[in-house]
Amino acid sequence: MKKNILISLGVLFIAAASLIWISCGGGSGGSGSSGVNSSGSVALYATDDMSLDYKQVTVTLNAVSLEHKGTGDTCALLTTPVTLDITDLSSMIQLLDVTSCPAVSYNRVHFEFDEQVVVTDINDITTTCNFTSYKDKGNNPNVLICDAGNCAIDMNGAVNVIGNQNSQMALDFDLKRFEVTDFALPGCSVTMKVSPLNSDDIEGKHDGGYEEGVSGYVFDLDTGAKSFTLGAESGDFTVSYVNVISTGIDDILALAETDGLEVKVRASVIDLDTGSIDASDIDVVVEGTVSVHDNLLHTFTLTYDTDKTLTVNYSGAGEVEGEIADSSNVEVKLNGYDGVNYLAKEVEVENY
Repeated sequence: MKKNILISLGVLFIAAASLIWISCGGGSGGSGSSGVNSSGSVALYATDDMSLDYKQVTVTLNAVSLEHKGTGDTCALLTTPVTLDITDLSSMIQLLDVTSCPAVSYNRVHFEFDEQVVVTDINDITTTCNFTSYKDKGNNPNVLICDAGNCAIDMNGAVNVIGNQNSQMALDFDLKRFEVTDFALPGCSVTMKVSPLNSDDIEGKHDGGYEEGVSGYVFDLDTGAKSFTLGAESGDFTVSYVNVISTGIDDILALAETDGLEVKVRASVIDLDTGSIDASDIDVVVEGTVSVHDNLLHTFTLTYDTDKTLTVNYSGAGEVEGEIADSSNVEVKLNGYDGVNYLAKEVEVENY
């Protein structure tokens, strides 16, 4: 469930260096910019470019901010840590947050993330590694500094936040250039290519079939109108699910609203101006413990929120990661209900 991650910021990025490699040690500089007395919205996204070598690459992004090293202007785009299984972002650009920032021509993007990254290979072996230097890139001015389990990188470039507008920028953590040394050994280390993407690059992702996604919680469900309010970190959105074709979609949304379960919504585009989404796909995420597992019928009872239960049928699941067994802790993505069983789209056994 890990892959390369594209952090799309709703801003225009003109990179001083077209390619940057995560590395350990060193420092970086900035260039001048100017600002105006207005603000614009900055939308922070994440995406990935699929790699066939690893099933999961889990990273924790701790902070993202824009900075102007000359004037001291800053804008925090992300302050609450977000853990991403990047492989879940295949063919999707995930909206993480939307922030109002002073309209300034920032000249640096600052990222902080955990030094540790959890990796699962194609043989279902999971190990924990540390980000480290990329060889032969020691002279690059944009370098990773790691200290006490946290890593940071400052990326040079002009990031122009325009007053009263949404624009786009992206960082692509490319898993196709993902390199692991001493996998499953105590000294396991990871390097990964990072490259900036601008608004044209992001549009190219859409042209290539990438949809946009956002996660949150269901409020004000109206099964007659096929709509609900999605409360997300990036704000509230009015979601229409008229075009979502899934058995029992009303039932899983009602479950999500009643039990406060996370919902993942996909659409061709998220309209930030109107706060509306015409959903193409919806998943409800439930984490819990397996019991009464039937390997022939592909069903099990899932206990979650301490004492709540539901029966899951995973016979139609597109992906099952790990071996399901009684007492396993699992994350299940539900996309339907047949009147008896909740239907799983994906099942992931934790720490398998």
